[in-house]
Amino acid sequence: MSMGDLVTTFSILGYDPHEPAWGIAIASRFLAVGARTCWGEPMAGVVVIQAYANTGNGKEGVRLLQQGLSAEATIEQLMAEDRYRHLRQMAVIDWAGNVATYTGEGCTDWAGGVVGAHCAAQGNMLANGDGCAAMVEHFEGSSGPLERRLVDALTLGERVGGDVRGRQAAALYTVRQPFAEAYDVFTEPVLSLRVDAHPTPCGELSRLVDLYELVYFPTSEQERTAPTPEIIKRYQVALQQRGYYAGSAHGQLDEATRQGLGQLARTENFRKRLPAELPWLALRLLDHLEGRKHA
Repeated sequence: MSMGDLVTTFSILGYDPHEPAWGIAIASRFLAVGARTCWGEPMAGVVVIQAYANTGNGKEGVRLLQQGLSAEATIEQLMAEDRYRHLRQMAVIDWAGNVATYTGEGCTDWAGGVVGAHCAAQGNMLANGDGCAAMVEHFEGSSGPLERRLVDALTLGERVGGDVRGRQAAALYTVRQPFAEAYDVFTEPVLSLRVDAHPTPCGELSRLVDLYELVYFPTSEQERTAPTPEIIKRYQVALQQRGYYAGSAHGQLDEATRQGLGQLARTENFRKRLPAELPWLALRLLDHLEGRKHA
């Protein structure tokens, strides 16, 4: 078994039993950290590999999970067969939401992991262990979509005690129970978002999650607003700036404005955010178009 590449990093794994869904959020000073570290399959679980990472452990870990091994048993079997186990770090969540984490004694300090309810945080070459504890505490106390919970926890971990060398890359990987029949991208059970090189990768990953929610999630009741003249004017200005509307910002929901909204939805994949008859408009989408963070 190969020794692998040194991937100094920190990560959090989480499980949502209500969907069910499994996921990993990870950040590192290592280029394109998500390309080699995150592994998983729907209804099997997820595996993250770190430190002197050997991708074979990721692939084999998923295979063992698919055979029904628990998270703990998966790590035990992989490490029993790995002569470089003292340099490995990994964590696993199995199909039932059981969690296990492993840190070899040869990993660079600070190195270790913290296990919580349906989650685990781990890292090596970190400023301290406080970041891992903070990620677990945040995940346990949060609610909402799994992707947001994981990335928010990762961002907190970065502030409290991330990689001592700084950050370069971050990634999010989640798997869900598959639909009965795959139809389009919205029925795909695997999500992979990657920031391969960026000055603030956790912040950029958070921005990508915002965009993912805008594209994939329908507008909630709390995000809907009446099509008042003021709201329509703001939409018209935003549509003008994107080249979807050539009229004035008069505040009336006329045919040209409707056509502009339709073109926006089709071109930028916001079909789930704008209803066909427009009895309401999406305030969160408007904030996005204006470059503002939705409250």
